[in-house]
Amino acid sequence: MKYDSIFRPPVTQRIKSGRVLLAPGEEVGEHTTEKREEVIVVLKGHGKLVKGEELPIEEGQAYFIPEGVLHNVINTGDADLEYVFTVSML
Repeated sequence: MKYDSIFRPPVTQRIKSGRVLLAPGEEVGEHTTEKREEVIVVLKGHGKLVKGEELPIEEGQAYFIPEGVLHNVINTGDADLEYVFTVSML
């Protein structure tokens, strides 16, 4: 997994954003953003978003993760999965 920060405090006050690149078969790992909401926008590739249920994710689509939800992003494709996330800050 490759991760690059886009914006975060102290540049921003209420958001954190980054770009994630997952190789085929790679995953972020289950985690929660606690009391924060998250949006994921898939730039290329496809995979699945697991947040209680498994949702297929694909290029050009955006996905919302409510606060406190345990989730994971998994690349199920044959090519890299690249996405940008934005998390609200407390």
